[in-house]
Amino acid sequence: MRIIAIANQKGGVAKTTTCINLGASLAYHARKVLIIDMDPQAHSTLGLGFEPDEFDRTILNVLEPPRSPYRLELKEVIIPTRTPNLYLAPANIDLAGAEYRLIDKLGREDFLNSGIQRANLSFDYILIDCPPSLGILTVNALKACREVIITIQPHYFAMRGIEEFMETIGLMKENLKHDLEVYVLITIADVRTNLYREVVEEIKKYFGDHLFETVIHRNISLAEATSHGVPVMEYEPSSSGAQCYLNLAKEVIKLEEEKPGKRLLRKN
Repeated sequence: MRIIAIANQKGGVAKTTTCINLGASLAYHARKVLIIDMDPQAHSTLGLGFEPDEFDRTILNVLEPPRSPYRLELKEVIIPTRTPNLYLAPANIDLAGAEYRLIDKLGREDFLNSGIQRANLSFDYILIDCPPSLGILTVNALKACREVIITIQPHYFAMRGIEEFMETIGLMKENLKHDLEVYVLITIADVRTNLYREVVEEIKKYFGDHLFETVIHRNISLAEATSHGVPVMEYEPSSSGAQCYLNLAKEVIKLEEEKPGKRLLRKN
């Protein structure tokens, strides 16, 4: 089972779009996939066609301390989506309180990881949609995984935010003894511009072969699909957005096939 966080502390860089559509694309390739919504805005929950406020069992229950009467096991909050092989651990705005409720709890950065390990799940992939911050929810997501995909929109300020994110990853390695395999995905790209080419060259210099070959082009079908609560390959399977994410899924699967013994493939 591979556990992959989709992260960037900056908003508006297609984290949720990537989580939903990569998950659906992996499911299309016959993988069983769970999406964990760790964002209090609950965009993955909304983007898969659910109303967050209707849930009384969410990922927040899994993050509760051991003696809390509100604590649930991960299997108790997982629900199927309309897409075959794709499942969701939903969130709602109540998750925003987790930052304050967990701040003084021992082992607070490991609550999600513990919940996943206790559950003994049978998924091929778990994708974690992170909030646009570097708080305790994002740290929990990063601690639970061995791989992280950072989504970057190609503009001049992209690298500044990424450097801050990489510092957080470095601190986790140093203080929590937790190392991550980092990959970068360029999203919302207009490949016709000089700006795109200049920024991509800078990203390549920084990340080298950890940059995915697939580029997610700016595509109206991606936004429309989200507003309809379905992955883009169900909304408009012939669109460039759908094809981009299917190609990304192939790259992600290829990483597994090329590096079967590498530490980034956590076996559970």
